Amino acid sequence: MENKNTIKVVNLSGGYIQPRISENNLDKRVKWISYGIEGHDDFFTTLTMRYEGSQTNQACINSLADMIYGKGVKSRNDDGATSDYLYTLTTEAEMKKIILDFKLYGNAAIQITYSPDRTRIIGFYHLPVPTLRAERVEESGEITGYYYSPDWENKKIKPVRIPAFGCSQDEVEVAYIKSYSPMKFYYSTPDYYSCIQYCAVEEEISNLHLSNIRNGFLPTSIINFNNGMPPIEERAVIESAIKNSFTGTSNAGKFVLSFNENPEYATTVTPINIPNLHNQYELIAKEAEIAIIKAHRITSPLLLGIRDQSKGFSSNADELKTSYDLMYAWVINPTQQELLAVIEQLLNYNNVEADNLYFMPLIPFGFIAEITADAGASVAQQVISDEDLPDIEQPAQDVAEDASEPERTNEEIGYTQPADTTTLSTQELLEMSSDLRHLNYV
Repeated sequence: MENKNTIKVVNLSGGYIQPRISENNLDKRVKWISYGIEGHDDFFTTLTMRYEGSQTNQACINSLADMIYGKGVKSRNDDGATSDYLYTLTTEAEMKKIILDFKLYGNAAIQITYSPDRTRIIGFYHLPVPTLRAERVEESGEITGYYYSPDWENKKIKPVRIPAFGCSQDEVEVAYIKSYSPMKFYYSTPDYYSCIQYCAVEEEISNLHLSNIRNGFLPTSIINFNNGMPPIEERAVIESAIKNSFTGTSNAGKFVLSFNENPEYATTVTPINIPNLHNQYELIAKEAEIAIIKAHRITSPLLLGIRDQSKGFSSNADELKTSYDLMYAWVINPTQQELLAVIEQLLNYNNVEADNLYFMPLIPFGFIAEITADAGASVAQQVISDEDLPDIEQPAQDVAEDASEPERTNEEIGYTQPADTTTLSTQELLEMSSDLRHLNYV
């Protein structure tokens, strides 16, 4: 007996899997290499979308970029002469853009301008890395140029070749900054790439809730067509039309409008009520947030201003101080060293020794107070700029209860009376005890 009732399960997930990154260009006549995630050449576009659509991802990237730059590039042992010279070639705004690109895309680019006789660099500036594509490498095994286009989707714009740093005699070159990425040659991937799906999850969850609010919270439903069994081809057309109209987070909450000649053949929509659906959304959102923070190697969400509702700021004070140390040691400082290596190369071209440069760290005010109490105001003043801690007073000295008694000495085992902090050099600061570990990145 033929079954007149056919049930079709429509898969709304799309079978999404971890995107694969490819460096390729099948057309050998094209001189540049495309870089794609979900499409042929959409790597930078996709990362930009995940940055703009995921609030946690954007907060991580912005906060880490700010921590990497800190209070700017400074120089040791020369009264700031090297860093002052650096900022005659570029600006603070340009440096911040370069750092944000490097954190967001895992790649960054610097446009270098030479004097007409090429004896020195007269300036360098941020060049948006999504506008560049690496030139196909030749027998030398070296990337000697990059192609620039303000819009790679517009095929009417002809890309312009810019030589790589040190590979020409032109007045303009590009220094391309990228970290090592396994199985990648032309480009690198950002360190948080493993969480890119969770960034999309956050984006889709917010989109789903917005669409539900706008369209009216229609639950998941079974749609029954009661006017007979149409041919297979007609069923496929109906299924495709429903998919296009009702699947995806942007279509959440839409309703079905059915026209029927006879009530007997009316289309019926049977809601499927999923219990505790709001809890499921909350669980997914929390899991996505944790995964994104973990991929960025954020040691504590408090560093980003994200507070766990079950804990207060005071109960996490020790955790925050330790997390601050670990963040600088494992995440911030290695990135700073990569950037400083490139800056050093540029300054060396102008015969300026730049191995004494460092990024002045951002230090929370509470930590400054602790430094002041433990090591003295003069030490704290060496770590921060004058405007950050005005009118520092020397910490109060312990006074014996009985003035007739001689001044007591500290009798704790292993205690060493600290040296006069007014004469500490920067290097001596770096060698202080673990209580001041966050100074080690100065």
